[in-house]
Amino acid sequence: MEYKYEIVKYNDKYPAKIFLQNKPGKRCCTSLHWHKAFEFLYIIDGNLNVKNNSTVTSLKSGDIYFINSNCFHRTFTTELKNNIKYLVVLLSYEQLLKYYPNLYRFKFNPLENDCAKRKITDLLKQVSVLFEEKTDGFEIKIHSLLLDIYYILITDCAVESSEKNQSANNKDFEYVKSAIEFMGKKYKENITLADICSKIGLSTSYFSRCFKNITRTSVMQYLANIRLESALREIVEDNKTVTCAAFDNGFASVKSFIDLCKRVYNCTPKQYKNNYT
Repeated sequence: MEYKYEIVKYNDKYPAKIFLQNKPGKRCCTSLHWHKAFEFLYIIDGNLNVKNNSTVTSLKSGDIYFINSNCFHRTFTTELKNNIKYLVVLLSYEQLLKYYPNLYRFKFNPLENDCAKRKITDLLKQVSVLFEEKTDGFEIKIHSLLLDIYYILITDCAVESSEKNQSANNKDFEYVKSAIEFMGKKYKENITLADICSKIGLSTSYFSRCFKNITRTSVMQYLANIRLESALREIVEDNKTVTCAAFDNGFASVKSFIDLCKRVYNCTPKQYKNNYT
């Protein structure tokens, strides 16, 4: 199971990487990952959930969602058999940095500005049509629309990061990535916060603050989420029982596994499996 930093390769004709997804919900469930690019989702048809750090948001047709640079996120849905059509736009951090040299000091909140949200929704809708139809000159127009989105982000949606968040520097981020890699290898074992901190050479108090500042969730909650994904996959793919999947993936009890599944997916592990079959 991978929990990795994603290196985004942008299109050479516009400053983004664009996907137009149209597939069953069970193929829209991604693992936790992060990247330097800013990400927009635009739901064309269907329902999709996004977990951004510790916050889960449900999206429906016509909705958009924004993910700031270096935020841990994943997509999932409980409507596993239904087709979901949505646009993914990964905007180049480096391109925006050319116009906004102090970019590292800011985050963006386009979902909290109604006017900006309406404008960006319309622009993403145009991008989706152009990207799907691929008429002559579509890449030129997409480039123009993306620059409009950059402009709206800079002029209407920039918010200076808090001092607390600014303290999460590159070194702290490396600590967090190392911890996630360690958890990804050891999550089936009975590892503790002390074990994780010992591996990366930090005190539990400092690292707990560092991890929470960057991921917006606790170390042990993040570990529980890793265990949840693995256990559910084994129930679906390997036909394991709920009990075996729970204990084979490091859960202290079957109840803790079921309770977490209900919080994240709004269903029990058995119901989750039934949605796949």
